Amino acid sequence: MLALLLVIALVSLVRSVGGDSASADPAPSSATTQPESTDASADSSAEPADPDNSHSTPETEGDATAEKAEMVQTGTVGEGTWQFAPAVGTEAPEGTTIHTYAVRVEDGIGVGADEAAEEIARILADPRGWQDAGDVVFQQVGSAEDAEFTISLGSPPTIDQLCLPARTGGIWSCRIGSEVALNSDRWLHATPTYADLAEYRAYLVNHEVGHFLGHDHIDCTGDGDPAPVMLQQSMDLQGCTPNAWPVSAA
Repeated sequence: MLALLLVIALVSLVRSVGGDSASADPAPSSATTQPESTDASADSSAEPADPDNSHSTPETEGDATAEKAEMVQTGTVGEGTWQFAPAVGTEAPEGTTIHTYAVRVEDGIGVGADEAAEEIARILADPRGWQDAGDVVFQQVGSAEDAEFTISLGSPPTIDQLCLPARTGGIWSCRIGSEVALNSDRWLHATPTYADLAEYRAYLVNHEVGHFLGHDHIDCTGDGDPAPVMLQQSMDLQGCTPNAWPVSAA
């Protein structure tokens, strides 16, 4: 009994001098928030580190390598502002899929929006193109907001920015997400693989729009064969002959 009384007295003494310590709040955790990853799989038709686009990377027509010396590079720098071509009505046969697109051209590159849009419309409506190959119709609208995809013709520095994370090196074009970005140097001067500028433009548009439609790159099928339109023809024909059209490719 005496021992019990001594224990109680000792406990009371400890409490009276502050022995009842509360546990401190734990130090706040320093959790690191990772930035949201961008959709680097934005299909594009540009050539990043992985040359000229794969379905999951912006596709350019070539990584800026030795081919750079062979390409016409004008040093053009656009004004960073855009002119949209107006909408054009298109009658679509029943049962076909309509894809709406807008055309915009950067100011300061020496190309008019109406002029570029007319040529692009002819290419997309050509019976050798995706319209017949994929049973689709392309309809030009007047703004990016109304379009499934936008075809942008801009100066090399502007296209380099639009195509990121693909590395277009001031040379190549790309398709990334809903953006088909065409380098004005290529539009005006083509590449050494093509002698006919109009045919090269048809290839450029059909190749990049082909990526928008979900088509990946294809290798040459054999020496002397017409190149598949999804071959990276701006870089290397791989033994095939130039071919700008989906339907006429072997």
